[in-house]
Amino acid sequence: MAGLVVVVLLGLLAARAAGTGRPDTALLALVVLGGTAVAALVAVRVHLLRRRGLEWADVGLRRPDRSPWHLLWQIPAVMVAGAVVSMVVLVPLGTGPEGSDDALDDLATGGPAFVLLGLLAVAVLVPVAEEVVFRGIVLPALRARMTAVPGIALAGSVFAVVHLIPPALPYLLVVGVSLCAMAQWYRSIVPGIVLHGVNNAVVFGAVVATGAA
Repeated sequence: MAGLVVVVLLGLLAARAAGTGRPDTALLALVVLGGTAVAALVAVRVHLLRRRGLEWADVGLRRPDRSPWHLLWQIPAVMVAGAVVSMVVLVPLGTGPEGSDDALDDLATGGPAFVLLGLLAVAVLVPVAEEVVFRGIVLPALRARMTAVPGIALAGSVFAVVHLIPPALPYLLVVGVSLCAMAQWYRSIVPGIVLHGVNNAVVFGAVVATGAA
């Protein structure tokens, strides 16, 4: 991921030196979002799985132990709970969940092609990468040192904080903790990927709709 950032920065400097100006922000956002997700998965494959002789199933990409039909109630329950907690926490502070991700804003206003590619990135690539990292690696590492509740709470908190969107922190905390609990319950990160993808698609759809309004 650090290498990807260096490449993007070098590309910006090269474009400026060539007199072509700054690249399109939507293209830059797509490269950063999609590129970091792919880079994270490659890093996991090369530096963790291959070196330790592990398979993707060892980080949770395996058949769930429980029926995925539970997602029919879990997805709306988690999203509604996140929205309620956000209102309870933010309204007394005189603010609201307006925090946005600049990358999503850039993709949403970049035209139909970038909206479609952005949806693919935020609803497929990003959920897979984040679930592998946070629920497939971070959560088991913490659970090996803690009991269930502290481990799940800490792993969910880490997930929320690294997004660096303070107004969305209550919502992200609910989602992060819920995804950790689901990973333990299903013994798989696949259902969490589905929930994560649906959530991101809804958020991105809302950003697109707001930009079109």
